[in-house]
Amino acid sequence: MPKYVFECQDCAVRFERILKMGEHPTHECPSCKEEAPRLFTGNGFSHSFAAGSGPAANSGVHDHDYPTADKIVGRSAEERWAMYRERDKVKKKVREAGGTGALVRADGDGFVEYDAMTPGAKTARENLVDYAVTMEKQPIVSKP
Repeated sequence: MPKYVFECQDCAVRFERILKMGEHPTHECPSCKEEAPRLFTGNGFSHSFAAGSGPAANSGVHDHDYPTADKIVGRSAEERWAMYRERDKVKKKVREAGGTGALVRADGDGFVEYDAMTPGAKTARENLVDYAVTMEKQPIVSKP
């Protein structure tokens, strides 16, 4: 059952009650027996915020606390994803034209170029990978 927090407006007593889930706008104050309104507190998540603590405090309102940073990061991420999507389109065209899924990437100054890998180059790459795996499994022997 959830814990609800109430604060009496008459005697300023704050108290907690564990009640069944539901609407509990008020509850009887244990001190003066008046109806005390429910306080809404964070459930397992809070911000270090004190009234009048200035701009360094976290208010819990994202746009207030971080007015530009995440928006800039978001734009940057969108630009990056757009670049990836364009690159994937180019790769797809090269794969279709070359009739193979294997590609050779050439990085230049300010550009990236893709070519379909020839069957011989693909075999050479597979042999190199096999060799690397074999060498990785070899025990290291030190000579005295």
